[in-house]
Amino acid sequence: MPKNALTTTRTKARRGRSAAAAGVTLAGLVFSLVSTHSADAASVATWDKVAQCESSGDWSINTGNGYFGGVQISLDTWNAYGGRQYASYPNQATKQQQILIAEKILAGQGPVAWPNCGRVNGLGTDTADPYPATPPAPVGMVQLTAADFTGDGKADLVGIEAATGKLWLYPGTGNGTLGERVQIGSGWGGMSKLAAADFTGDGKADLVTVENATGNLYVYPGTGTLNGMNTLGARTQIGSGWSAMRDLTAIDVNQDHTPDLLAVDPSGALWAYPGTGTLNGTATLGNRVQIGSGWGSMAELTSPGDLDGDGKADLVAVDPAGALWKYSGTGALNGMNTLGARSQIGSGWNSMRQLVGADFNGDGKGDLDAVQAPTGSTGGLFFYPGNGNGGFADRAQIGTGW
Repeated sequence: MPKNALTTTRTKARRGRSAAAAGVTLAGLVFSLVSTHSADAASVATWDKVAQCESSGDWSINTGNGYFGGVQISLDTWNAYGGRQYASYPNQATKQQQILIAEKILAGQGPVAWPNCGRVNGLGTDTADPYPATPPAPVGMVQLTAADFTGDGKADLVGIEAATGKLWLYPGTGNGTLGERVQIGSGWGGMSKLAAADFTGDGKADLVTVENATGNLYVYPGTGTLNGMNTLGARTQIGSGWSAMRDLTAIDVNQDHTPDLLAVDPSGALWAYPGTGTLNGTATLGNRVQIGSGWGSMAELTSPGDLDGDGKADLVAVDPAGALWKYSGTGALNGMNTLGARSQIGSGWNSMRQLVGADFNGDGKGDLDAVQAPTGSTGGLFFYPGNGNGGFADRAQIGTGW
């Protein structure tokens, strides 16, 4: 389990000025998420100065250097400080949302998180609250995942309503659309990184999730029926130290008919946690195996199932440029060879979020659902049916207000 996973990362300036010129290196410094500094806030005007230094004031910039947005936040730092509540990448979030996360970084790491542009532009001396009014609450449905929770052989969609913390189930109809939603939980605002599959081996879909406050990993066993607040059973902790892990994805990588769990750590390593089944008293995940590196810039990982008709589950992910990539499954858990060569199967996906995969129309081909919404707003839910050749046919809108 990822008990040794890093909990922080740092940002750096896009142009690499002062630190490089002075011969200063920060590579060996480690900062704590819970550390405090005397100046842990700054006015919008000061953040504008930092952004002007870092990115010429372009809050939507992505130059491909691994740092995004106005104040050049890395993806791992964005994830570690809660940025995913707003957008997959910092440059996709609003200026206000980027500043709200930058405030958390400043509180945790201090001005040195921006070694070239921080102190020189007022970080550490300006202590004003940039947004003294209550900031807008996150909107829409988040943390989407899918599995057959009702036992009718059709994939259902589950997600958290950001504004209320309620957990909702949208029953699948078997043709790619969804039925009327049913509330199956409350108080889920403190949970994240949902993944769904039969992790206990009892033939019923379960929900795996991370508790934000503790980093504990929990399984909520499914009952196999849609029964309101009793759709899921009492949770059991199966891991700790998961705060820094992201993009939890259920997929059977070794074709043993037991779902495995994939996750990306702060260094960009992709890990597979083989499923073992059972629940109480016995871990449902085995010892992890690294199956990839360089995943730090990839987001929205999900497994639609078999995309190319070879009987093996595949993985998809979106890169910072908005390209959608398919990573073919090999059917074996074989270290860095667990996944085959990737192929691009789409573009323009940087406008999409909350990707979730399953066979939503029951034709044996992997499908995708995804939300298209402006930053900070709700939008449409779209269904992308798999074509069986490794890609997707024309999409159809199946929901609004997501």
